[in-house]
Amino acid sequence: MRPRLSGDLRRANRVEVMRSFYGGRTLTRGDVAAQLGVSVATAGTIIGELTAAGLLAETQSTRSGGGRPASQLTMRAGAPYLVGVDLAETHVIAEIFDQAMTRVGHFQMPVAPTDDDPDSVVGHVVDSIQGVIAGLAGVSAADVAGVGVSLPGQVDREGGVSVHAPNWGWHGVPFTSLFTRRCDLPVLLDNPLKAITLAEMMFGEAGDHDDSVVVNLGTGVGLGVVAEGRLLRGRTNSAGEWGHTVLVADGLPCHCGSRGCVEAYVGAAALLDLLTEVDPDSPLLVPGDQAATVAKLAEAARRADPVAVATLERFARPLGMALANAVNMLNPELLVVGGWVSAAFGEPLLAAVEPVVKEFSLTVPYDAVTLAASRIADNPVSLGMAVLAFETFVLP
Repeated sequence: MRPRLSGDLRRANRVEVMRSFYGGRTLTRGDVAAQLGVSVATAGTIIGELTAAGLLAETQSTRSGGGRPASQLTMRAGAPYLVGVDLAETHVIAEIFDQAMTRVGHFQMPVAPTDDDPDSVVGHVVDSIQGVIAGLAGVSAADVAGVGVSLPGQVDREGGVSVHAPNWGWHGVPFTSLFTRRCDLPVLLDNPLKAITLAEMMFGEAGDHDDSVVVNLGTGVGLGVVAEGRLLRGRTNSAGEWGHTVLVADGLPCHCGSRGCVEAYVGAAALLDLLTEVDPDSPLLVPGDQAATVAKLAEAARRADPVAVATLERFARPLGMALANAVNMLNPELLVVGGWVSAAFGEPLLAAVEPVVKEFSLTVPYDAVTLAASRIADNPVSLGMAVLAFETFVLP
């Protein structure tokens, strides 16, 4: 393990201080010191560096207990801007944020699951980035400090490589190299599990819990882990591949090449298969369009449509079992269910799943956990990637 150098520690401290201000928080130096467990002098030194760099601004002073007024600080809005990209098997979503992490632009385009050629996918990403920048009046690419792109599957962050994206059949795709041939903006890559978990830590309910699990339900599925207040990455950035743990021995085939994986039973494709089994001629089925089918299915479930309700109940069984495995294994305080499939259904999905989680969880860890649907208004994947871009390309 590489020893942490003093420069690494100083940068880590600056990141932690800035994270205290995400979400529009206004804090004093004393507040920051208390949150981080450091002296007010240490917090003041770091805040001074960040203020000098134009990242924090003093807003007002407050007087407490008759002492000297304490300055209130907040993140400074405006340029430079950051772009976060949620690249999934069915869509590309590019969102642009100012340096206070306020979303100021959104661009989305559909992608067919069969459109899996790396050059084509990179082209969609670049088009989306250009589209979201063009949609913001008075902003050009020169005002953008960097881009964070979320790639499904296993990602080598330092090498800029998609190591393995099972649903596309990618192995060792040099994504950053392909990107930089078309776009000269600084770019970093990560996995959506890390992005969505970071977003929940900084802007969602996970920020109030030291031990959390954040589940991402989409075409692919996985989970992020917050352990003792830290995002768990694992040795090769692969922590959280819950979707490729085995739920049924010798079960349904999975895109990863194995059988019986969680993803084969609770991914979007599995949900559509269940709908087809319940009613092969259902008008809710939109051929070749996962997202549209899920949206119609979710809307029908809210109307208590019998076919939709039956499909959701059948889907909740394997999903609840898989979530119970995570509860038993990781013993979190909070389990947040997110991702585009979860966002489409909202609370009805949680209501269907929770009894199954209880049935298959051990009593003590189940009693300790709270299940919640993600309530982040922005796309949590693009938000998390914008945070990573900010901390990589803007923080001094």
